[in-house]
Amino acid sequence: MRKALSAVMGATVLMIGVPALSVSAAGVDDYPYRGTVNKLDPWGFYTGYCTSFAAFRLSQEGIRLHGASLQGPNGKTAFFGNGGTWDAAAASIGYVVDSHPTVGAVAVWHGGEGGAWWGGHVAYVMAVDGAGNAIIEEYNWSNYLRYGQRTVRAPRYIHFVGAAVRPVVLPVPPRPAQPSGHWYSTTDVVRQRSGPGTTYRTLGILPPGARILIVCQVRSGSVINGTAVWDRLSDGSYVTDYYTTTPAFNRFSPGLSGC
Repeated sequence: MRKALSAVMGATVLMIGVPALSVSAAGVDDYPYRGTVNKLDPWGFYTGYCTSFAAFRLSQEGIRLHGASLQGPNGKTAFFGNGGTWDAAAASIGYVVDSHPTVGAVAVWHGGEGGAWWGGHVAYVMAVDGAGNAIIEEYNWSNYLRYGQRTVRAPRYIHFVGAAVRPVVLPVPPRPAQPSGHWYSTTDVVRQRSGPGTTYRTLGILPPGARILIVCQVRSGSVINGTAVWDRLSDGSYVTDYYTTTPAFNRFSPGLSGC
């Protein structure tokens, strides 16, 4: 069975290999409630606003709010209301809040800061450039109740995903010696994960047509468009097999062993 090419996936596009950027700034408006306003979303926010979009992005990273509340690393639970309150809520339950942007962080403005309305604003950091600026995607800022992107220096950042670390840097050129495997290509935008499933941390995002060296395959409980097979790449990251040019569907391809 030939794997079908889908529409652009719901992902923050972070194309690797763009000069001057840690990760490139090519986001996609995959927000599932675009065009829908003032309806309660699954995370407890009203659709069309910055908080709903940020909660959607966090849910893709495995951080899922319920009723606008979240239990943090310290075991406590806090309510996340207007965007300007998110940093205090996150800090109270054990998340790091500082002034250093990292990919996957949430940028926060209090009311009146940088032109934010009285309730404040939040946005998702999809890239960090060489000067340390955050490249963000957001809802309801420049485009009323719609998607947009900007390059900014926000007053503060919440590090929901992983620890607060230095900005991601471009990968060094590959060494001549490569792990054994087979070369294929991606068929769509696809997230690189730290493990074989959507609950694992995002390490990067590959654009359509990127060459990938698959060293082995594994079955996972994360089924993507009918296939439970995930591919381990030569750099140790995993991608769903659905968005690759491997010849088999929902089974290991010839020449590729199990991980």
